[in-house]
Amino acid sequence: MMEKKPTLYLIDASSYMYRAFYALGRRLTAPDGTPTQAVFGFHQMLQKVLREKQPEMLCVVYDPPAPTFRHALYPQYKATRDRMPEDLVVQVPLIKTMVDLMGIPSLEVPGYEADDVMATLVRQATEKGYAVVIVSGDKDLHQLVNEPLVLQWDPQKDELYTAEEVVKRLGVRPHQVRDLLALMGDSTDNVPGVPGVGEKTARELLRLFGSLDEVLRRVHEIPSASVRKKMESAQEAALLSRQLVSLREDAPVNFVVAECRRRPADVAGLRALYERLGLRRFLADLAKNLPSQTAAEMAAPPARRDVIVRNEPAFRRVLEEMRQASVLSIDLETTSQDAMLADIVGVALSWRDHEAVYIPIGHETRDSESQLPLAVVLEGLRPLLEAETPKKVGQNIKYEWVILKRHGIELHGIDFDTMVASYLLDPGNPSHRLERIVAEHLGEAKATYGDVAGVGAKQVPFAHVPVTKAAAYACSDAETTLRLVPILRKKLEQAGLSPLMDTLERPLIAVLARMEMRGVRVDTEKLEALSRILEEGLRREEQTIYAIAGGPFNIQSPVQLRDILFGKLQLPVIKKTKTGPSTDMSVLEELAAHHPIAQHIVAYRSLAKLKNTYVDTLPLLVHPHTGRIHTSYNQTVTATGRLSSSEPNLQNIPVRTEEGRRIREAFVADPGYGLLAADYSQIELRIFAHYSGDSRLLAAFEAGDDVHRRTAAEIFNVSPQDVTAEMRRQAKTVNFGIIYGMGPYGLAKQLKISQSQAKEMIERYFARYQGVKRWIERVIAQAHKRGYAETLLGRRRFIPELQSRNRSMRQLGERLAVNTTIQGSAADIIKKAMIDIDQEMQGCGCRSAMILQVHDELVFEVAEEEAGWMRAMVKERMESVVTLRIPLVVDMGYGKNWAEAHS
Repeated sequence: MMEKKPTLYLIDASSYMYRAFYALGRRLTAPDGTPTQAVFGFHQMLQKVLREKQPEMLCVVYDPPAPTFRHALYPQYKATRDRMPEDLVVQVPLIKTMVDLMGIPSLEVPGYEADDVMATLVRQATEKGYAVVIVSGDKDLHQLVNEPLVLQWDPQKDELYTAEEVVKRLGVRPHQVRDLLALMGDSTDNVPGVPGVGEKTARELLRLFGSLDEVLRRVHEIPSASVRKKMESAQEAALLSRQLVSLREDAPVNFVVAECRRRPADVAGLRALYERLGLRRFLADLAKNLPSQTAAEMAAPPARRDVIVRNEPAFRRVLEEMRQASVLSIDLETTSQDAMLADIVGVALSWRDHEAVYIPIGHETRDSESQLPLAVVLEGLRPLLEAETPKKVGQNIKYEWVILKRHGIELHGIDFDTMVASYLLDPGNPSHRLERIVAEHLGEAKATYGDVAGVGAKQVPFAHVPVTKAAAYACSDAETTLRLVPILRKKLEQAGLSPLMDTLERPLIAVLARMEMRGVRVDTEKLEALSRILEEGLRREEQTIYAIAGGPFNIQSPVQLRDILFGKLQLPVIKKTKTGPSTDMSVLEELAAHHPIAQHIVAYRSLAKLKNTYVDTLPLLVHPHTGRIHTSYNQTVTATGRLSSSEPNLQNIPVRTEEGRRIREAFVADPGYGLLAADYSQIELRIFAHYSGDSRLLAAFEAGDDVHRRTAAEIFNVSPQDVTAEMRRQAKTVNFGIIYGMGPYGLAKQLKISQSQAKEMIERYFARYQGVKRWIERVIAQAHKRGYAETLLGRRRFIPELQSRNRSMRQLGERLAVNTTIQGSAADIIKKAMIDIDQEMQGCGCRSAMILQVHDELVFEVAEEEAGWMRAMVKERMESVVTLRIPLVVDMGYGKNWAEAHS
C-alpha cells in the first residue's frame, strides 16, 4: 500500500491582510503609533491554521507590488480599486517579517498574482500525488477545487469548500467558475464581463449551455432576445474577461517538498517584534506554544510573591509597609456584583510589582479558621484609604468606593482606573475586563472569576472559595492592575488622551459613586396602580387585535403573528429573516400605514415593554435597607462617551408618552426635599452650530428663535409665521437627521415621504446652510486621514469602517465621524458639568444631592431650604462649563416628582 502523502496548505496572504485590517472593528497601534490591527488579525489566522490543521507543509503566497501580465492584456485591470490604505501599507512588511520569523515558507513572484502562483503549485503538487488545501475565502480560487485532492478552506468563517459547496455558493461547478466570472464581470477588479449580464443570468446561461464557448457558439439559441443581443455585441469582452479571470498554471515557480516545510521559529526575533509592536498578548502565546526549555528561557515576569495576612501582628507589619508606599492598588472580593448589596469577603492590596497581600475576612472554608474581623481591617486601613497618599489605583475602582463608603470609609486620592483607561484607548472594544487588558498590555494569561468560583450552576459564592485559591486570584487582580498603570498611562500620553483622563473621566468616578449611593426614591404604590392600568390597556389592545384577526392567537409568538399578518391578512413582507418574514418593531411600524392590526400590535408591544421593563420591575429593585433604587452608571460602554445606566436602565423611559410621564411621576423626593431637573436645551444642535460656524444657524440661536421653525422656513421657503406644525416636525427631523448622517432613504422612512422628496429636502437644507455642508465635508476628510473622530474635549473614537472597501460601510463610518463629534462633545460637556457641580456641592457641605443623569438632563434631590441656591448654582455651572460661539441654555424644572420637575 502506498504511504499517504502530506497535504500542502497554500495561504492567500493578500486576501487575509485586507480581511484582518478591516475585520477587527477597531484600530490597534504600537507604542510608537504604528498601526497593528492587520498584523494582529493575520497572526490570529495563522495560529488557527497551525493549531487546527498542524500542517506538515505550508506556504504563504503574496501578491507582487508591480503590475502583472493582466495589466498588459487590459490596462484598466483593477483600475477602479481604491489604493491600499496607508495604515495597511505600513503593516505589509511587518506581516512578512512575522511570517519569516515564525519559520513559515513564503513566495512572491514578480509579474504573477498570488492566485496564479497558487494555481501553479496546485498543479505541480497534485501531479506528484500530494493533496492541497487553499486557505482563502476568495471565490476566484473556487475554480481550483478538484476533489479529492484540492479543497478550499476559509478559517475565518470555518467553511470548507468542496465541489458541492461551490455549487451552493455560486450555482456552478468549479470548472465553470471562470466562465461565470467572465460573463458577469467583476467590479472589484474592473473585469468588464458582458454589460447587462449579472450573476443570475450568467448562471442560467451556463446551466443551459455548459460553458462560455458553447454560449458563444450557440448564441442564436439563447431564449431571451435581450440577453441574446447583449451576448452578440460583447463576445470579445467576454473572451477578454475570461483571460483576465482564468488562473495561470505556468508561473515560474517549482514545488519542492523541503522548501514547504516549516523551519524552527526565531524566538528572539518574534519576541523583539511583538514587544516593539506592543502585541504583548502574543508573548504569552509564544511561551505556551514553544518547547518547555525554550518557554522557560523566555521567562514570563518574575513569580508574584503573595502574602496571606491572618493575624494582627502580620496586619500591623503590612500597614507599616503601606505607609511608605506612593501608590496602592486595591481590590475587594465580595459576595455580590451589586456594590450596594455586597459584603466584603477579602481585601487584596499591592504597592510593589510582583508582590501582593490578601486579607481574608469572610471566608467559610476549612482553611479559614484564622481570619481578621472586618472592623479591625477597616479601622487599620482607614487612615491610608482616606488620605490623599498613597495614591489609589484599581480596576473599576468605583465599585470599591461604594462598598467602602457603605462601611463608613470615603476613598480619597483616586489616581487611576485601568478599566477607564482601557476604554479611552479603545472605546469600540466591547470588553474592558481585567483579564483582557492584562493579556493585551502585559502579554500574560490571567485567571477569570469563573476559573476560581466556577460558572453557571456550578458557581459557588466567593466566601466558599478556599483562602489560598482566593488569595492567588485576588492578589493577581491587585498586582497586575498596579503594573498596568504606568503602561496605560504612557499609552494615554502618546494618544493625547491624558488630559481627558485626568480632568474628566477620573474625577467623574467619585461623582458617579456618590450618585449611585444616594439613589432615588420611588413610589411603589403608584407603580402598582399604574401596572393595573397598563394591564387593562393590554387587555383592550388584545381584544381589538383578536377582533381584527378573526380569533385569538399568541401575540407574543413571532410564528403565530407571522401567520396572521402575512398568511391570513396577506400584508406585504417588509423584511425577511432565516425563518421567514420579520415581525420586529420596525416592520410593524411600517406595516401600521397599511393595516390597523399593526397599529394595535405596536401599541400592545409598547405597553407590554413599559409594564415589564419598568412598572413591574422597579419595585423589585428597591434596596431593602435604603428603600431607594440605586442604578449603576457605566463609564466604559458607549463608543461616543455617553454614560449608560443599568439595573435599572433609566435612559429609555419614554419622554413624550403619557405612560412615560406616569412612570416618571413615581420617582419622588424624600419629605422636606424636591426634585430639580436641569436639561440642556438642544445641546447637540448648539454644538453643531458652533462647529459649523454657519451664519444662518448661529443667527437663529443668537436671536433666540425656534431653530426648527427657522429651518422649516428656510427649506420650505416660507416666512416663519407661515410654518405649519407639520413643516416644523419635518424640519426637526432634518436638523437631527443631518447630525446623525441620515441620507434620503433614512429621511424618507422617518417622514414617510418618497426618497426623491427626501433628497430634495436635504439638498435645500445644504443650499441654505452651506457652512454645515462645508464642516461635514471637513470632518469626514479629517476622519479619513486620521482614522478617528475627535470631540470638543479631545475624546477619540477610532472608526475602522472609514477604511472599508465596501461603500456602504465607508458611508456608515462617515456618519459615525460626524455623529461622534457632536454627540461625544455633548457627552463630554455634561460630564464636565457634573464634576463642576459636584465640587461646588462638596465644598459647601449642602444636603442636596445629584441623583440622576439621563442623556442631556441632570436631576437633583434638593433640600427645600437650598432650592433657590441650587437652581442658580446648577444653571450657572451648566451654562458656563465650556465657551461656544453661541451660549448653552439650560431649562429648569422643580417639583415633588420627576414628571413635575421635567415638565
